[in-house]
Amino acid sequence: MKKRIVIIGGIAVAVCLLGVGSWFFLKGRSKSADDVAYVTTVGSLTGEDVSGTQNRYAGVVEPQKTVEVKLDSGRAIQQLMVEEGQAVKAGDALFSYDISSGEEELATAKLELERLKTEAISYQEQINTYQREKEKAAQEEQLSYTIQIQSAQMDLKKNEYDQKSKAAEIEKLEKVSDSPVVTSEIDGLVKTINKDAMGSGDSPDSESSGGKTTFITILGTGNYRVKGKVNEQNRGNIIEGDPVIIRSRVDPQITWKGTMGEVDTEHPADGGGQDDASSMMMSDGGDDSQTTSSSYPFYVNLDFTDGLMLGQHVYIEMDYGQAEQKEGIWLDEFYILDTDGDAYVWASNGKDRLEKRSVTLGDYDQELGKYEIEKGLTKEDCIAFPSEALKEGMTVEISDQMQIPTESQQDGETDDAEEFEGIENIDDDSGIYPGMEGEVQDLELPAGTDENAEAPNMEVAP
Repeated sequence: MKKRIVIIGGIAVAVCLLGVGSWFFLKGRSKSADDVAYVTTVGSLTGEDVSGTQNRYAGVVEPQKTVEVKLDSGRAIQQLMVEEGQAVKAGDALFSYDISSGEEELATAKLELERLKTEAISYQEQINTYQREKEKAAQEEQLSYTIQIQSAQMDLKKNEYDQKSKAAEIEKLEKVSDSPVVTSEIDGLVKTINKDAMGSGDSPDSESSGGKTTFITILGTGNYRVKGKVNEQNRGNIIEGDPVIIRSRVDPQITWKGTMGEVDTEHPADGGGQDDASSMMMSDGGDDSQTTSSSYPFYVNLDFTDGLMLGQHVYIEMDYGQAEQKEGIWLDEFYILDTDGDAYVWASNGKDRLEKRSVTLGDYDQELGKYEIEKGLTKEDCIAFPSEALKEGMTVEISDQMQIPTESQQDGETDDAEEFEGIENIDDDSGIYPGMEGEVQDLELPAGTDENAEAPNMEVAP
């Protein structure tokens, strides 16, 4: 009998030990989040890695000025002197008109002008005649003469307008005859040539463009700007006048400076490929007009253009001073404790544990609020944001962003009720402890033990 009581008592003690062990296990899990110190690499905090984390826009270098050379309606081209992609200087010949047809047109235009002048004299004589006859006419005939005079005056005004137009045409034809070669107005690059217009100078858009069609498009060189695109949801991030950095795609260390221009919201950008931000499909479905996000072009005015090429693809990023890093390690003052004595920081010891790391301070930048770290830290080290909750030996976890503890964590406070919450909510039916994986297994009694035997009353100290 005594042996039986000892066995049952041992089983009861084992059950109690299991419960107490589970309590300590759950308590440790409930405090694990508070026992972790989040650290960040010194290189990230000092801006060494800023170029890799900046929001960037894809951009392309384009000219500040574009010139469209138009053809006179009905004029034929005799010789084309440039080709697409060719660089030209101001004054270089682009093409020449066929002056043979121009001479005939000039002679015809002069004859037409003489006819208009003779016609104008006739209209004036009619007006004079009607006015003299009106003075002698009876009262009932006055209105008829007045209408005839006004009609002749309108014909005369139209004739005068036609004479001015014809005179301008003659002047242009004479200029073409004297100098049939058309030259470039600017230094640039020939982008496009509309060879379909070479035969007669006519094209489908001749009427809409005032009788002229664009024949050659020249992109100006020397004065560049950078064109980018921004999604309509992010266009508020583009602020005119803000400083920007233009970064080469080939060598990120090669940069140019500039200022942000305005977003051209009146001319949405053309759609592109799958990676083009001009077409961002939303997830809520519905009409395409409601689910498609448009993009708009924006422009960057450059401070200098040395080394840039027309059509070069670049990156655009906001200028936060990342291109002007100081030499050495300059750390924000709020990471450093006891700056007037033995300065130190909370740092990872390299073994995933937190330690107080003594540092040697150098110069102080009052404007930026930064200390130069002469000794004690490298750019690869990881440090934590100081708080009263930090203790040496805490587990560290590297985070890409600076972690600032809450007010309660900074004061070193904990909520004891939360530590016991898991114990109070044990599911008696399932045997599952909240926050634990798996189930608490049934104890196996020693062979020969009566499973129905009652255990003696035992008091376990809390």
